[in-house]
Order: sequence, then C-alpha cells, then structure tokens
Amino acid sequence: MTHHNGAFFWLSLSFLLLFSSSSLAQSFFQLDEKDNQLHFSYHWDDFDGNQNAIEFSAHKKDFLEPLKRYRGFNRERSQRELSRQLNRYIRQQNWRGIQAKLTPRQQSVQLVTSRARNQEQQTQLEQYKRRLREYYNERWIDYLDSNFYESISLPPGERGIIPDHAAIASEMENVIKPLINAIGEQLGDNTQRNYINYVTSFLQQIPYNELTNKLDSRGDGFTPPNQLIYYNQGDCDSKVTLMTAIMRNIINNAKMAIIYLPEHAVFGINMSKRDNDTTIEHEGIQYVLVDVTGPAAMPAGTVGEDTEFHIRTGQYTVKPVN
Repeated sequence: MTHHNGAFFWLSLSFLLLFSSSSLAQSFFQLDEKDNQLHFSYHWDDFDGNQNAIEFSAHKKDFLEPLKRYRGFNRERSQRELSRQLNRYIRQQNWRGIQAKLTPRQQSVQLVTSRARNQEQQTQLEQYKRRLREYYNERWIDYLDSNFYESISLPPGERGIIPDHAAIASEMENVIKPLINAIGEQLGDNTQRNYINYVTSFLQQIPYNELTNKLDSRGDGFTPPNQLIYYNQGDCDSKVTLMTAIMRNIINNAKMAIIYLPEHAVFGINMSKRDNDTTIEHEGIQYVLVDVTGPAAMPAGTVGEDTEFHIRTGQYTVKPVN
C-alpha cells in the first residue's frame, strides 16, 4: 500500500485561528493506493470555519490514464510535426520541385521550390504553394484540437497558445465522477451558491503550484484535473479547469465561463447576484466571479485587488465553457 499523508500540525491554536481567518489550508489529506484502487480523503475548514470532510475512490488506471501524456504547447515540436505532415502530403501527391523546411530556429515552416524552367512550371509551383498553405492551416487546427490546445487573445492583447481548458474539462467529467458524486452526497438538494462555495473552498485548500508568468509558457505549469487531484497541487489554470469540470456536472442549467487575466484565471457563473459580488457582463450574460486558486479564502463573488483592478480596466478575456 502506498500512503500519502498531507496533514498539517500547527504549533498553537492562536496561529491556526489567525491563519484560517484569511486563507484556507488542508487540515488533512490522505491518498491510499491498494489493489489498483485509489482512495482520497480530505478535511478542511470552509468560509464559516466549519470543518468539511469528503472521501471517494477510483480505479487507478481509469483515473490516471486519460491525458497521462499531456504536455504544454511547444512551438518547435508543433512545427516539426507539421513539416513532416506537409512533406508526406507532397509525396502522396507526387509533386516535384517543392518541399517543406523548418526555419533555422524551428519557429515556422517555409515552402522551398526549385527554380522553374518555364512559366508553366512556375505557375504549377505557385499552385502547389497555395494548396500547401491551405493544407498547413487545416493540419494546424487539427494539431491544436487533437492536443487540447487553443489559440486565444489574452491580456494584455497578445495572442498565444494555451491549454484548451474547456475541452479538457469536458474530457475529464467522467473521469472525476467519483469526486462529483461525493460532493453531491455531501450537499444533496442545495442552492447554487452553496455548491459553488463548497467546491471553491475545497479547491482553495489544495496547495498552489505556481505557474510561470510568460504568455507562451502559460501551459507549462498546467495539470489536468485528474493529475491535480492525484498530486494534490495545481496552478490557477489547473484549478479553474477542475472547477469547470465539476460544476458543469452539478449545475447544468447555468452559463459558465473562464475569465483570463494577466497571469491569472478565474471562474464565472451566471447565478443570482448579491450586492457585494464582483461580476462581469459578456455578450449579455452576467457572470459572478469565483477565484478558486487559494490559499486566500474567497467565497463566490469575492476576488483579490489585482483581479478587481484588471476587471475594472478591462484587462481580461472571457471564454464561455457551455
């Protein structure tokens, strides 16, 4: 049996009370592995200081196999793959006098042609180029989709390739069903806000694993939901993806979105708004913002000063997820 114990022991009650008033931390985490079964146990305090406990089990292979080999986007790797596909296509078409080559730094693919002997051959080579550019664009979209990446405009107005968090959340919904069922058993027939706050406090107490701050590296620290649960750590993008996978199963009649900010991401849901809630409106839908990152204790509608500033100054991108 493999046994992971993440219990925290505090030296004084006064320190515990001071710490828990502004942030959430696991008072207990345990993962037991036996006979190809995983059993997860958690204890943590919610926003009102009440202790919550949840546990669930899953078959190890079924739980860990999906997206096991997921990797953050790498431009050189993507262009090498597309270059191979283009040259394979050229051979299949039996075209002569043209080939795809990587640029010296492997940041893109260029089409190289031999010198045309006459105008007819020149015209033919130009036709090859046009078709190959179209083929490249088709394969590029397929490459992003099949590897769970997406091209998106992120604040401060740069375009980048990031994990397709919404697609990954969809892929993970059945995998994390044991956790979703355990949450449902704990809360039963309850309000949307109570479910949101329960899951938010659960995610905030999972240790934070910091993400690198470069736009092109935004996927480097990303952990798919099943691995986040297994390793008991994750960055903001990883946690908001897990939040999306959970809430789309539990609340299927509310519009949801991921809101990307500079070096951060939060969850948004269209639900009944309270006076002090931080919200945004996108395409006629109002979203209450939920920051699941932690360890700061922030119930639904409460976000940090930096997030407030970026929302107020319009430095965000909204990605609806349902």
